Amino acid sequence: MPSLSFDPVAHAYDATRGYPEDVALQIARALEAAAGASAQTAFLEVGVGTGRIALPLASLGHIYTGVDISPKMAAQLETKLLTAGWQSEQQPWGARPDEDTAQAPEVRRFTNAGKDASLRLALADITALPFYDATFDVALAVHIFHLVDGWQRAVSEVLRVLRPGGLFLHCWDEDVTSGKWSVEMMWQKIMRDMGYEIRRSGSPTRTLVTQWLVERGLQPQETRVARWEHAVTPRQAMENVTKRLWSSTWSVPDAVFEVSVERLWNWAQDYFGADLDTPYTRTTQFVICKTAV
Repeated sequence: MPSLSFDPVAHAYDATRGYPEDVALQIARALEAAAGASAQTAFLEVGVGTGRIALPLASLGHIYTGVDISPKMAAQLETKLLTAGWQSEQQPWGARPDEDTAQAPEVRRFTNAGKDASLRLALADITALPFYDATFDVALAVHIFHLVDGWQRAVSEVLRVLRPGGLFLHCWDEDVTSGKWSVEMMWQKIMRDMGYEIRRSGSPTRTLVTQWLVERGLQPQETRVARWEHAVTPRQAMENVTKRLWSSTWSVPDAVFEVSVERLWNWAQDYFGADLDTPYTRTTQFVICKTAV
């Protein structure tokens, strides 16, 4: 199976998973520092999506490459780049020496002279990266391996294209909110109570990826680099589930999903009551798991 495409929710991705502008810049600077990056550092991001990491980091003045399987997510990133003043360049695949000419992915190239930055976007599956060995200094993967069938192959590909002494930055958002049950957690509990275990195509936990790296003699080190708060109402969280904006809902048969949603709404009305439209604060932090190769 190929990696899971986010085409169905590309239109809503930034609204549900995007970072506030100041947080995005804080994360970008933390990644830059973790990488010890200079203007010559060659970055690769697997699962680049709409560019919530790529655009602010590349805009600091870097050579950046993003790979994604979803044309609609890539189109969102392209629109952002052009809106921000980046220029599109037309060059065929193979124009750069790291591009494996045995493959022919669709490629889009952008430059920003004012920021001395470049961004190359390749449409490809991250289990078969279209680059020669040892061509990047830093590889990033942000909340992606749970979506990839054969995630071990994807991680192996990341390591393959890193130069000796390069860095792999495996990153994710971590919810540290305490207090009320989250709507997403309750929906998953309802599914389990119905006898339906949600299974993702990729790694079930981030810890498993870290363990896989350790088993190969590497030494991943985790650091928390940013924390922020954002407000959401229970009704908004409910709608995110019922509209199937979360990938965990996609594999559930329609008939099963309809029953689970009905039970979820019944729970929400009892649990939140008159506060169904009252915003509550969720706290999230960004984690960098850094591995030298």
